[in-house]
Amino acid sequence: MKELASGAEAIIFLKENKGSVSVVKDRVPKRYRHPELDAELRRSRTRREANIIGKVPVPKPRVLDTDREAIIEMEFIDGTQLKQLLDTNIAWAQTVGEQLAELHDHNIIHGDLTTSNMIVRGDELVFIDFGLSFTSHDAEDKAVDIHLFKQALESKHYKIYDKAYRAFLKGYRTSKNATAILDRLQVVERRGRNKAKY
Repeated sequence: MKELASGAEAIIFLKENKGSVSVVKDRVPKRYRHPELDAELRRSRTRREANIIGKVPVPKPRVLDTDREAIIEMEFIDGTQLKQLLDTNIAWAQTVGEQLAELHDHNIIHGDLTTSNMIVRGDELVFIDFGLSFTSHDAEDKAVDIHLFKQALESKHYKIYDKAYRAFLKGYRTSKNATAILDRLQVVERRGRNKAKY
């Protein structure tokens, strides 16, 4: 297997087997945690991620295997990260909004919504990396999801930020609860600004 990426929680590998390609996510042990607690946390987070992916109503990687401890094997998405395309094709931001609205209408919070965690494959946008995802009916959690994406736009796509965010909002307003969640977003952002003063 070839290592693709490593993060705080897991190492991602590319697995090739008899002409097929998949992605293997291995949650690595943390030495600072008690071994039994660490093993249970890694198992439970892997199960939760696989369970949530199964419920995601928008394009996402198929789960191929979760039988091994703290390891999840998924379909390899052959495409281009949105972070490489958005600056020259802002229309994708509306698609992000539409698909996030669909996630939120199914009470799924992505938790790490950046343009690095979206892949354009042909004419579809695939959300990936549900390692921090969870389910919630709370407008606050959905507003924070949007806030994180907005911060990602500001930092990585600042040249097109205004147009991209407007396009995102156009897409997100397809959510049946968009008004309440966007109102809550204003509260979340005000709270952030107030903390920054101190």
